[in-house]
Amino acid sequence: MNRFEEIDLKHDQLRQLLAERAADGLLLRRTRNIAWFTAGADASVVIDNDYGAYSVLVTPTRRVIVTDTIEETRLHGEEHLDDLGFEFDISPWYAMNPRTTAHTITDDGDVDQAVQALRRVLNPAEQARLRVLGRDAADALEEAARATQAGDNEYDISARIADAVRRRHGTAIVNLVGTDERISRYRHPVVADKRLERYAMLVMCIRRQGLVVAATRLVHIGPIPQILQDKLERVATIDARVIAATRPGRTLGEIFAELTSFYAEVGEADQWKLHHQGGLGGYAPRERVATPGDPTVVEVGMLAGWNPSIVGSKSEDAALVLEDGFEIVSQASSSWPMVDINVNGQIIQRPGILEL
Repeated sequence: MNRFEEIDLKHDQLRQLLAERAADGLLLRRTRNIAWFTAGADASVVIDNDYGAYSVLVTPTRRVIVTDTIEETRLHGEEHLDDLGFEFDISPWYAMNPRTTAHTITDDGDVDQAVQALRRVLNPAEQARLRVLGRDAADALEEAARATQAGDNEYDISARIADAVRRRHGTAIVNLVGTDERISRYRHPVVADKRLERYAMLVMCIRRQGLVVAATRLVHIGPIPQILQDKLERVATIDARVIAATRPGRTLGEIFAELTSFYAEVGEADQWKLHHQGGLGGYAPRERVATPGDPTVVEVGMLAGWNPSIVGSKSEDAALVLEDGFEIVSQASSSWPMVDINVNGQIIQRPGILEL
């Protein structure tokens, strides 16, 4: 499937959505939806903005880039969307007057939820891009981790993550670093002016062509204390078991119920209450965060992104749901220390703590 064919497939999906909503046009304004529909175009001039620097108007017969004179030249010169069946509706930047239809809907509210439901099932072309992104995610995080030294400021470590991601043509839309006692105190260790003594946690979400892969790695300066190793093995066991439990046809609620039991079985019954456990990824770090009773049905082509944690440890990677199993797309390299977890006779490897 080439890019043109992928966009045609998604256009068919949106035609059905338009018919269901009795609308003759859908204006895609959110960066995630634009990246999904265009098979990888980046509309995020302001990286943290939900809305793109341009929009896409989709009708049953047309797909129109709605933009201004600022974005026009780049979109023609680098994105080449006119070669992919897109028309252009250009307005002056100071007097935007975009064309709409008689019954235009936008990707807000329940319409955005409907588009999200489409984009979280990745087609074969998206899965191919995801596999490459997953390898680059693992490489970038490992590169930054291996460069870590005692005395590094958390900002130094974070800068290495951002640099490694950028050199792989991505953006680190989540870039967290916790060192020493901050790992136990905070589940979301936003980078602080703190110097590393012994123990560091690196958390990253890399975005490229709209797709997002999340991963976490742990490093320790010098011999790893047994208490940390034991925690890692417990959280790795939970992670491996929930990845294996994420199978087509099951609901997130069913999987979540099992996940909480996995915590109890390793002696950490209440730890799941202290942080969300992840769920489904794709064009957002988490397209769907699993909660008790969640009716969302897992399908082939979805991206599982679980992130179990206990005080002082965490395990996280991205796993593509297959017909007969899963594929951890961000699996650590063969030179990274791994923990082998036996899940019903299947050995699932989870990243261990790297000793530096």
